[in-house]
Amino acid sequence: MFTQSLKASVFRLASPVLQSEHTELVDVEFETEANHKTLRLLVYRKNGVSIEDCRFIAKMMQPILSVHELLQDDWNFEVASPGVDRPLSSFDDFRRNHGQLVVVKYFDKGINQRSIGRIEAVTKTTVVLKREGSASKKQQKSPKKSQAKLIEIQIADIQHAQIELVW
Repeated sequence: MFTQSLKASVFRLASPVLQSEHTELVDVEFETEANHKTLRLLVYRKNGVSIEDCRFIAKMMQPILSVHELLQDDWNFEVASPGVDRPLSSFDDFRRNHGQLVVVKYFDKGINQRSIGRIEAVTKTTVVLKREGSASKKQQKSPKKSQAKLIEIQIADIQHAQIELVW
């Protein structure tokens, strides 16, 4: 059975190895379907993750995880990019996406809020979004009156955050 302690063990073992390859371990997933079990490492690289990167990391990590009994012989093992539609939830998720346009649903003084803005700054406990534009049509016509607004949100108050894809 996949437990949080097993996930933590995979993180402790894999993270330093992946860092030496300029790769960051984002998450560890475990799926069970019928008689098939899959252990999946989600990885991030600054300039993107290619299929060849995934193959290389899988070949490098599989024997290490097996020797430490964190990967069973009858499990499938995969390495993948987290993808752009993956929810953002941690300091590292927001740090990696600095400058990106995001949609954030959060609690503010007990009230559900929703904001769209660019990640301007990130600390261990907060995310600062830069919302651009203004609410009134009169202000939208006048560039002098249209100002960016900074919103500081506690990461612990975030219910859901995701990159806003612009097509």
